[in-house]
Amino acid sequence: MKLGITMVVLLTTGCSLFSPHALPPPTPPLKILVAQVTLDAPVTSPTDLYSVHERTSLESQAMLLGELIDEIELKGQRILTEQLANQPGFSAIPFAEARRLHTNIAARHAQLDQTQLRTLGIEAQVHAVLSGHILDYGVVQWQYWVPGLGLSMLIETLIAGAATGFNPVIMAATAGSELLTDVPFWWGGAYVAGWALRPVQVQIEALPVIACEQDFWQEKTLVMLVPWKTLADYPPEERRRKDVQLEVNLTRALTELAQNVGREFRLQPCE
Repeated sequence: MKLGITMVVLLTTGCSLFSPHALPPPTPPLKILVAQVTLDAPVTSPTDLYSVHERTSLESQAMLLGELIDEIELKGQRILTEQLANQPGFSAIPFAEARRLHTNIAARHAQLDQTQLRTLGIEAQVHAVLSGHILDYGVVQWQYWVPGLGLSMLIETLIAGAATGFNPVIMAATAGSELLTDVPFWWGGAYVAGWALRPVQVQIEALPVIACEQDFWQEKTLVMLVPWKTLADYPPEERRRKDVQLEVNLTRALTELAQNVGREFRLQPCE
């Protein structure tokens, strides 16, 4: 089984301009607001998000799961806000102010629809409102990894077959080995030899607000592997913790997306 860092990017543009090359910083600076980051990944237990060792009641687990989701969403919003504020030509509404404005529009945990996002942006007097969605957190949804696993198994099996005169026993053993070793890694993550496989997939959307009616601009990124050098910065007792490993990849994913926004997101004049 081969491990590496995988980056998958999906780009969709509306009236905004997206260029494959870095653009000059916008002048005057674009004022933006990160409205929310939501955890949309299919998590059902605190153990999906956190290294929990004590047994607790179902009621306590439900309460802890809600607290962990809330913490991850707020942390994601804060990280994305801070990273966007570092981009040349962009001015980000501070995290605390963004949270205050959110509570004026809807309940704290409510996901905002497009109308609410636009209202929030008008109230904040920004050029664009950004929101993030954590699509995968620790476990990659099967539709993303099953096709890749199938292709990998096919290639490895054909290579083994070509090297052994297409011996069916050896080919079957190769396919079985690939299945047994790869599925646990993709399905539940792993921590081996100082490296952690903790997939985090995030999509961000930017809704232009003030200039004119424009469509969402979207970008998605998937970060798979936590390098051992990164985890070496943490105390030994924290390196094996799932929540630490996931937070590392969440920060990396949001940093990558913020940098792409700074390089490539611009508003076109309305026609």
